[in-house]
Amino acid sequence: MAPQNSNTLPRVIRTSAMILCGAGIVLALCGITVTPSVIVLVLSGVGWAFATQTINRRRVDQIYALLARISDGEFGASLSDSSDELTLRLQRGVARAQRGYAEALARAEIERDELQLLLEAIQTGLVSLDGHLRFRNANAVAEKMLGLDSREYRGRLLAEVIRQPELLRFAEESLHATTAMTREIKLSGGSVESIIVAADPLKDSSGVVNGLLLAIDDVTKIRRLENVRTDFAANVSHELRTPITNIKGYLETLMQIGAEDPEQVAHFLAVMHRNTIRLSTLVEDILLLAFLDQPKAFSQLAFANVDALGVACDATEQLEVVSAAKQMTIEMKIAPDLHFIVNAGLMSQALVNLISNALKYSPAKTRVVISAQLTDGHIELFVRDEGPGIDALHLPRLFERFYRVDAARSRELGGTGLGLSIVKHIAMVHGGSVDVRCPKEGGTVFSMRIPQGYRALHTL
Repeated sequence: MAPQNSNTLPRVIRTSAMILCGAGIVLALCGITVTPSVIVLVLSGVGWAFATQTINRRRVDQIYALLARISDGEFGASLSDSSDELTLRLQRGVARAQRGYAEALARAEIERDELQLLLEAIQTGLVSLDGHLRFRNANAVAEKMLGLDSREYRGRLLAEVIRQPELLRFAEESLHATTAMTREIKLSGGSVESIIVAADPLKDSSGVVNGLLLAIDDVTKIRRLENVRTDFAANVSHELRTPITNIKGYLETLMQIGAEDPEQVAHFLAVMHRNTIRLSTLVEDILLLAFLDQPKAFSQLAFANVDALGVACDATEQLEVVSAAKQMTIEMKIAPDLHFIVNAGLMSQALVNLISNALKYSPAKTRVVISAQLTDGHIELFVRDEGPGIDALHLPRLFERFYRVDAARSRELGGTGLGLSIVKHIAMVHGGSVDVRCPKEGGTVFSMRIPQGYRALHTL
């Protein structure tokens, strides 16, 4: 509130006395007698003027205080109506301006919230920089991509916050460019590896560049998929070429030497037969993976309520010849009352791949143990062998297509390099997951975690 002058009343009294004294002298010189009634009339006028000034001053102070409260954000602040018409008109004008300001601010807040929701909804990261490449603002997507802390980066230089030289160079070039620029940039030290950045200069009303807008798209997954596709095509070509070359070579040799040596002919036919089986197995695995990769693979499968023990027994029956040849035993540790809703054929195929893998890479006369348990609404299936284990270096990539710990030995044993990848995709199409670990006591343990119920699968 505006301060009041404590000397106002004494000053008014002194001034009134001087006026009254001067008026008396003038009237006396003019021969006019100053009566008490005249004195009272003059004093009344002075008192009315002082009272009016005091009231108006108080109203002005109240309106001043009201405006101060409104500027501090108290939009509901108000005063009682004044009896003075001029003051009342002033109060109503202030109230009208107050309502207009509050409505405009409310509309601005709504538009700000809508814009914020729009910026957060898009998957493109947006960063606003000033003319010195200081952060003005960024949406949540950009903060996540670039690892920004929303409490710290605003107002700081881009070079202080982000340690990405290629991105910094691009921002500096874009700030001085006359047109928009776009570039793909490799990032280091985070989950986002590749981004495409588009830069547009920000200009003021006079056309002078005073900032920069960066639009950032994460293309890490796209680049990874492209690499996987390229590697897959190269690996498939290599894997198909080997058996086809063998078959072609032996067939041409057989055509040249004829059938005069039955023993050699039988050897050539046996080699071609093995390569034909390998080629057929590889093609079947590729087709199965292609099917499991389809987004609608789940909807094309038939599911049934089956017992885990029955699925495991079906898988082991398919490998009896292999286990008998190495004098290995397969032990079952599965309760007969464990049921889950799955595609029985695919689940059996996954177990066949895991058990076959254990039989191939384990020493003769050892055991493979198959077990299962119910945990948090999921059936967990385990295949454990007594082999040499797997180096920890290979574990993260073990379920990749065509990845082999020992490529030469895998091909020698007839592996296509797709078995574990198929297991992973079968688990995924059931809404589950796979894992592998090598215990300290030795061997390797592969596991699949599958939701027990169809409803849980259908919601994934």
